[in-house]
Order: sequence, then structure tokens, then C-alpha cells
Amino acid sequence: MDYANTILLGIIQGVTEFLPVSSSGHLILAPVVFGFKDQGLVMDVILHLATLLSIIMFFRQDLTNIVKAIISPNGDPAYKKLGWSLLIATIPAGIVGLVFESWIESNLRSSTFVACNLIFWSLVFWIADKKVTKTPTSDVREMSFAQIFFIGCAQAVALLPGTSRSGITIAAGLFGNLSREAAARFSFLLGTPIILAAGAHKSLSIFTVPGIQLDVGLGELATGFLITFAVGYLSIKILLDVVKRLGLLPFIIYRILLAALILIYY
Repeated sequence: MDYANTILLGIIQGVTEFLPVSSSGHLILAPVVFGFKDQGLVMDVILHLATLLSIIMFFRQDLTNIVKAIISPNGDPAYKKLGWSLLIATIPAGIVGLVFESWIESNLRSSTFVACNLIFWSLVFWIADKKVTKTPTSDVREMSFAQIFFIGCAQAVALLPGTSRSGITIAAGLFGNLSREAAARFSFLLGTPIILAAGAHKSLSIFTVPGIQLDVGLGELATGFLITFAVGYLSIKILLDVVKRLGLLPFIIYRILLAALILIYY
């Protein structure tokens, strides 16, 4: 893999991991569209770690407050509740991932499936975007257990290529009467443990899969990491701003156009 492909993958991962357009779908399509071989497990791990770091840096104040609240007997109860909420909402996706991830990777990575899923969930996102009430919950620290668990279950569905983890969790938040800004914010915070778990799982695979080799250079790995981190950090800011002002509609339009192009050409 050369530097051009590495930079391209870094941009794709940094943008699509956080914008509601499906990162897994784009990473499946990238080698097909641009004609290079699959990036391999080691590069996947590096890209995941870079997106994790971008979330941690962007939400460092919230995450610091959550950690302090959980480990301190006198910690802020609102942040303590938020911390436990994130852990509870991560459980459904963790269970589904452990049971079905291998089957999904083996059977659902076709361009046609990605396109159909892009269209289906775009319709769901549009319905959710229209459902915003006049008195939504605007503080993620005030979410109920029902709201938290519903979003957690929705996140589990994001394992299907073409869905989008951020998109489906924001939509679930909107269905659960969160404001657009609160839904997007909780979606990103919720991404911290799940991306950490995915990165750890892929990292362990490097040492447990027989015969796996480092087929990319350290320079390419470092380039992919830095590009993904920078683009990911910017993407978080863009999504929060766009969702607050315009909702999910710009991303819905992009998803449908992309799905149409996939079905026509691939």
C-alpha cells in the first residue's frame, strides 16, 4: 500500500466513522472503487485507534468529568450517571458483536447489501429527524434508562454494513425525545467505549491470528493515524454543527445518492 492510498483511507475513516454515512460501507467500497487491495488488519487497528483518540481529545472535558465522578466517592452525580449510562448502552452492541461479527464479516460485505442498507436506514433517519418535539431532553445527563437502553440496542444494529453507528444512535436519540444536539453528543460519547472495544479486539487479533504479517510500513501506518485523527476531529465538529442547524437531511441525501451510484455501477 502506497502513501496515496493510505491518505485516502485515513480521510475515508476519519470522515465516515463520525458522519452518519457508514464507515464500514465506505471501507468496503474503497478498494473496489479505487482499485487497491484490502488495507489489512494492522491498518484497520491503526485507523480505529486514531478515531478513538479524536473522540477523546474532542470530548476530553466531558470524559475527564465522567472518570472523576465514577472513581470519586463525592463525584458529580450527574456525570456519574452519564458514565454508567454509556457503559449500559454499550452492552447490547458488545454482545451482538461477539456473537455475530464473524458471520456479518463473511456474509454481508457485498456492495449490493451496503447500498440497500444505506437506503433503508436513510428512510428511518428521515422519519426520526421529522419527529423532533418542541420540548426534547437537551441534557445528556438527564436521560432515562429507557432512552439509554434503546440507543444501546440501536447501536448493535450498526454492525450491519451501510447502517452507520453515529446515524442510527442519533436517530434512536431523536425517537427517544432527545434534542438533535443532545442525540449527536451522546452518540459521540457512546462511540468511545465501542471504538475502544473494537480497537482492542482487532489488536488482539494481530497476535492471535496465525501467520499474520505487517504488510504496510511504519511510515504508512503513522500517516494513516495522523490523517485519520485530524479528519476525525474536524468531522466531529462538523457533525455537531450541521445536526444542530440542519438535522440529518444533508447526510440522508448523500447516503441515497451514494446508494444509487453503487446499484448502477457495481
